[in-house]
Amino acid sequence: MSTPETLVLALLLLLGLASIFYALLALLQVRRWLDEPAPSSSAEVPPLTLLRPLKAGVPALRAKLDALVEAMRPGDQLVLGVAEGAAEAGVCEELRAAFPGREIIVVSCGAGAALNPKISKLVQMTPHARHAHWVLSDSEALIDAAWLDAFRREWLASGAEALTAGYRFVNLATWPQRLDAAATLFELWPGLAVVRRFGRVNFTLGACTGLRRADVESVGGWAAFGDFLAEDNRLGAALAKAGRTIRLSAQVATLDSDPLSWRDYWRHQRRVAVTYRVCNSVGFLGMILVNGTVASMELVVFAAFPGTWTGTCVLSAVAVQLVRWLCFRALGKELRFSIPLLFPVMLAAGAVQIACGCMARSFPLVWWVGRRWRVSHAGRLTPVP
Repeated sequence: MSTPETLVLALLLLLGLASIFYALLALLQVRRWLDEPAPSSSAEVPPLTLLRPLKAGVPALRAKLDALVEAMRPGDQLVLGVAEGAAEAGVCEELRAAFPGREIIVVSCGAGAALNPKISKLVQMTPHARHAHWVLSDSEALIDAAWLDAFRREWLASGAEALTAGYRFVNLATWPQRLDAAATLFELWPGLAVVRRFGRVNFTLGACTGLRRADVESVGGWAAFGDFLAEDNRLGAALAKAGRTIRLSAQVATLDSDPLSWRDYWRHQRRVAVTYRVCNSVGFLGMILVNGTVASMELVVFAAFPGTWTGTCVLSAVAVQLVRWLCFRALGKELRFSIPLLFPVMLAAGAVQIACGCMARSFPLVWWVGRRWRVSHAGRLTPVP
């Protein structure tokens, strides 16, 4: 090979090694993170207001809400937000009737309090919240008593103003569900592990977050984030800027996978890519570079050129993917995050990440809650007619 070809091969091999190093680093840091002893405190855990804005079409909604009610301690309050006229309202009213000894408030939420539908509900829900400490969770979250007790004890003992939980998906029956969940295992968790070990947490996650009313109000309340696509990230950034401490929890939240068609999956990954770009443009570029699929694909293409070390290129491409698969399989076991057919899912999800990442800057349009939106560089939403 010529000198330029040798340099290109060396660069591609370095990219492949970087992707392996990143996956291995994520595995080691998550293992260390989850093995840390839980913080302890003799102080009494204060009562909570559990906030759950509900979206349409959540599978087994009643079972999820039953578990959440069973997780409540005496004095806790549950505030549910449902869209006006939605079928979920009937489920919530049945829940309230089934647990007359619990404080359950169902808020019928009109549209238009904010562009972001989740924030629109929260704006209308929080006037009903009695307590100073809130736990906000997603519609799909599977929260039981043991998990919530551990989460609230960790929050109190940590001394952090906010505690936010990473998440895993279950019930991954279809290929779109598996590919969608793969982005969480391959992209979100390595990023969380690295930030927790080497950086400062300046974001919150949507699955489950503990917050104090006073802190949310000090940064403008929910309405301050009503025009943003990634409201959880913007909230965390505002809290961190105001000097509040945010901690990543050792408790991993479990989310029930949404039913997804191929179109749903593609739209969601487009939205995820745009969200990552507007939240952290440097980290977004870094994720593309350590994707592993990029280097492997380029090595295979490079192998086709005459005079190149074809065998070295192909074997290197295969080795990169095999080592990454072993790392992510081990990471999934640590997190109890099982994705069937992980190896082909990893290859396909990596290719989709590249495609969506390339489109995220040039085509900042996303499909969300039944309509199309334009997303500004700062992450603000504008409806597209």
